[in-house]
Amino acid sequence: MRIHTDCAPCLMKRILFQSRLNEGSDEKRSVEDSLKVLAREFDYGRKSVDIATEVHRASYAVLGKDPYHDLKVRADEIAGRFMDLAQRYVDGSEDKLRACLMVSVIGNIMDFGSTGGIDGPEEFEPIFQRLMDQGLGLDDSDRIAEVLDRPGTIVFMFDNCGETQLDKILIRYLRSHGKRVVGVVRGEPILNDVTAEDAVRSGLDKELDRMLTTGTFYVGIDWDNVPADLMEEIEGCDLIIAKGMGNFESLSDEDLPVPVVHVMRTKCKPVADSVGVPQDLNVVYCRVYSG
Repeated sequence: MRIHTDCAPCLMKRILFQSRLNEGSDEKRSVEDSLKVLAREFDYGRKSVDIATEVHRASYAVLGKDPYHDLKVRADEIAGRFMDLAQRYVDGSEDKLRACLMVSVIGNIMDFGSTGGIDGPEEFEPIFQRLMDQGLGLDDSDRIAEVLDRPGTIVFMFDNCGETQLDKILIRYLRSHGKRVVGVVRGEPILNDVTAEDAVRSGLDKELDRMLTTGTFYVGIDWDNVPADLMEEIEGCDLIIAKGMGNFESLSDEDLPVPVVHVMRTKCKPVADSVGVPQDLNVVYCRVYSG
């Protein structure tokens, strides 16, 4: 997805948020350096995630390796409290795949500091049921159902800590139907996205047949620097499930050999417009890329 005018204030809102996470951080320098990079890199012909990555790189150079660490730990703990309730919802549903996706997609609200997200994991509890009641505004779950009747691999690209707890329910369902699930986490800490260290801490790694990383510091996945083991899995899989807007923004211009199902909440207008739906919708959106 190309950069949009709406991306500039959204990006700087996130920079300010992360600059204030930890006492003693140099908020002013983080914001100043990030603004300079944004001004230098902003170009309507470029991918939004390319620019966002460079802006965050400037901020992290000031703030340190993982300013979101404590927030991610809290998010996993709080989201974990909802797993029993979410599993009961799935168990009582006639369409269990759709129910698993519903549970997974509402976790995508745990995108701290972003436009359309929430600012802390404690805000998730009071809106959990409201998000569930909204249902899926776009439902391409049938594309996932199509691959469940045969052995094969699903590549699952994760997004935020917290929501990955609820992703476990969907992963268990897929594996119970004979699918091999390869999970993809971020190569380095960026935003509140899950890394290998976070996955081990939360037990996410134990839910997977294989865990790989994107290999780099990047918002989403950097297609110019995809690790060989990850590309091999992508080329050999039946389907990619990509969680969240960062993965959508990095995937939407790429021609891939398999269908991609985007499981996310359309928290901003540019992403919503790209999908062709209203903002603030829960979506399971399949896109077939023609190479």
